Amino acid sequence: MTRRVRITKRPWEEIEVSDAAYLDLKRQGLLVEDTPAPETPAAPAPPVTTKKTSGATGSKEN
Repeated sequence: MTRRVRITKRPWEEIEVSDAAYLDLKRQGLLVEDTPAPETPAAPAPPVTTKKTSGATGSKEN
């Protein structure tokens, strides 16, 4: 049996490989894995708040 796959050296082109060749390419990490698009966008990061240190407690010039 054969499979049509894309490899990292030529990701724009599909090639036909045997099952044994597919397993070998997968073991070596040479297959391009198609990942599905995320269904929901990531939540934005919360705003950064800064602590004010002005006033009598923030100054040590006495």
